[in-house]
Amino acid sequence: MIENKIEDLFNTINNSSEYQDYIEIKNKLEANEEINEIISDIKKLQKEATYLEYHEDKRYLEVDEQTKKKVDLLNSKPLYQEYLAKMKKLNDVLATSSKMLENYLNDKI
Repeated sequence: MIENKIEDLFNTINNSSEYQDYIEIKNKLEANEEINEIISDIKKLQKEATYLEYHEDKRYLEVDEQTKKKVDLLNSKPLYQEYLAKMKKLNDVLATSSKMLENYLNDKI
C-alpha cells in the first residue's frame, strides 16, 4: 500500500509542469554544441587547476582565471540561464514536497 502511494508521488512529480519544463530545457541544453563545449572546457580547466594546485604549482591561479572567464561566458547564455531557473524551480518543488513528507511523518510518529 505505501509503495503505491510513493509511486503515486513520483508519478505526480514526473507529470508536473515543473518537471516537464526542466526536462524540455535540459534536452535543449544537451543539444546545444556551443554550451556543451564551454562546459567541457570548464571541466578540463578545473581538472588542470586541481592538479597544478595539488603539486603546488602557482600556475593554477592563471587556470582559475581562465575558468572564471568560461563560467562567466556560460552564465551569459540565455539558454543556460533558463536551464538554471527551471532547475531551481524544480528543486524548490522537490524540497517543499520533501519537507511536507518529513513533517507528515514526524506528526505520525
